Amino acid sequence: MDAVTAALAVLIGARLFLAGPTSAAGQLVGLIALAIVAHVVLGRADYAPWMAPAYRLEVGPWRPALNLVRNAGPGLFMLLAHRLFSERPRVPPPLLALFALQLFLEEPVQAFLPAGTVLPRLLAEAAPTALQALFAGLAVFWTVESWRHDLVEPRRGARLVLAVVLGANAVASSILLRVVIPADTIANYRGHQVLSLAHLATLAGLAFVFLRADALAQVLPPGPRPRTAPVADGRDDRDLAALRGLMAAGAYAEAGLSLHALAARLAIPEYRLRRLIHEGLGHRNFNAFLHEHRIAEACRQLADPALRRTPILTIALSVDYSSVNTFNRGFREARGLTPSEFRARASAQPPADPAPAAADALTET
Repeated sequence: MDAVTAALAVLIGARLFLAGPTSAAGQLVGLIALAIVAHVVLGRADYAPWMAPAYRLEVGPWRPALNLVRNAGPGLFMLLAHRLFSERPRVPPPLLALFALQLFLEEPVQAFLPAGTVLPRLLAEAAPTALQALFAGLAVFWTVESWRHDLVEPRRGARLVLAVVLGANAVASSILLRVVIPADTIANYRGHQVLSLAHLATLAGLAFVFLRADALAQVLPPGPRPRTAPVADGRDDRDLAALRGLMAAGAYAEAGLSLHALAARLAIPEYRLRRLIHEGLGHRNFNAFLHEHRIAEACRQLADPALRRTPILTIALSVDYSSVNTFNRGFREARGLTPSEFRARASAQPPADPAPAAADALTET
């Protein structure tokens, strides 16, 4: 079971890494595969007393490095979930600092702890375990946070699998085996066996899904998206025209507009609307689809000389942003400058320029 688990981890990790060697997601998957292999190898050493001699492994001086790689798993999953599923552009720096602290507490700090006190268990077991649980919880949150808005069907399925795996692993590996069940007991070994079986079943399912090139290409974040994508038939053309008409009429600015509500307005199933937005318009996320239209309308208003004295908050509210801070952050991410800077540049141009500038904003990605 352990041999097959390690082989599947290497196979999946290598497949995803080779599919996107310059992609942060592909690199993270490769590192997670190494963490799983380290988990398997150390399991053969940690639980040697309950194994026949032929099935034990001696890791010798490699134990600290393997333990460090093994316990990096939850943090790596957190980074992967953020990369694949979160709409936030960057991982908050405090979380990266906590990840570095957790890795420091796993091995290096133990050389400085006094033996025979409660301090080693507190710093080397309880504190890292709490941090691992935090990382797994954030990964689950980012995974399910915008699940309904995801337009890519293989990735929607991957979200659910990853959420279940992370939740189970956080409880079983990070909490039960490290803190609740006493180490060096047969009960801890039995828990390790159950967890290993769950890892094997999960990896087998992931191998079935992700070793297919078509699913893999949709789950890993690609490079810059195309401005348009081919549609399947005349019905798609008609539905796309109707969708563009609704957006041109300002549907994107309606408070609480959802994928379900938009599909009902178009009288088509949700799965068709997802496919139209993803394959026909090149978007991977419903919120990003709405965000592009809202920012484009905001650009038009900011470039309009007649609205030069209109407060930026008023423009933000008109395109369904709840606060000026959220609007400023989203605008900067989309255009590379603040709304005030955009308005100042537009005001400095000749009067004939604002309208083309707003039109260009509609096609920027």
